[in-house]
Amino acid sequence: MHVTLVTLSGLLFNDTAQEVHIRTPLGAMVVLPHHEPLSGVTLSGPIVIVDQENNDEIFASYGGLVEISNNQVRLLVDEADHARDLVESEIAEALHAAQEMKLNAKDQTELAEAQRLIDRHAVRLEVTQLRRRTRR
Repeated sequence: MHVTLVTLSGLLFNDTAQEVHIRTPLGAMVVLPHHEPLSGVTLSGPIVIVDQENNDEIFASYGGLVEISNNQVRLLVDEADHARDLVESEIAEALHAAQEMKLNAKDQTELAEAQRLIDRHAVRLEVTQLRRRTRR
């Protein structure tokens, strides 16, 4: 099946794949070739695309849309980071800083921003750990 992953910054993946793993409001989902047509929302979390050579392309996504039809999967997200671009130690530090920011928030705006950063860094950290497990 053909898979495209598009962000506001551009195209991150555009190739054939064996399967795609995403998170939806109803739970984790694996899309295989010839999946029934579907349009829906994706949640923050890893997007794992297993390519034709059985390699995992892993992205940290912060939610978006998925459309499946005619043996094609289209993922439209505002932003996504490829696992190879993420540094676990830096993300762990940023997560800790965001947690401190939340503890010291002076108003709802600061609290909301801190939580947004916590959620973002938690997804990125999960992806780095997932990448480490898939390399073994």
